[in-house]
Amino acid sequence: MTYQDLMEAIAAKVAKLWPARMLYRDFCPADFQRPSSFLYVVDASYTDANRYLVHWNFEAELTLYAETDSYTVESTEALRMDQLAVLNAFADPNIQVGDRSIMLQTAAEAPGPGEAYVKFTAQWTDQRPGFVDEDTAPESESGVPLMEDYTLQVGTQKPNDSDEKKE
Repeated sequence: MTYQDLMEAIAAKVAKLWPARMLYRDFCPADFQRPSSFLYVVDASYTDANRYLVHWNFEAELTLYAETDSYTVESTEALRMDQLAVLNAFADPNIQVGDRSIMLQTAAEAPGPGEAYVKFTAQWTDQRPGFVDEDTAPESESGVPLMEDYTLQVGTQKPNDSDEKKE
């Protein structure tokens, strides 16, 4: 699983809330539509867990833009309701990402002038990106041929020259 997979799952849930609204991803133009939202990654990093695994840290933010009135003023109440709709949609702390279930925390700050925010954070452990286990991967992936016809003889006596000549 990648953090992009998690972003797709979050975006799908947000898009279900408001199918007619534009959901900008990773880039929001200066002339964006209202009402709309903007979903972007704040942090996607990992630290070593061991040779094979890493511990991922993920943070994304959703910015909500409310519709404006004839004076180009946004409704703070509408922003609060949109925030609440997102928090309710993610009330179950698990989000399904492919065959995985990831714990996703959500938090919302008080709406600012014209926009509201919802923060998503998650942590999970996964296989190291790009890691190929040379012991189990096929040669085409690992570049290491599998061992075949391997024989190991263990003993405390030195082989006898006469034993080798008999064979």
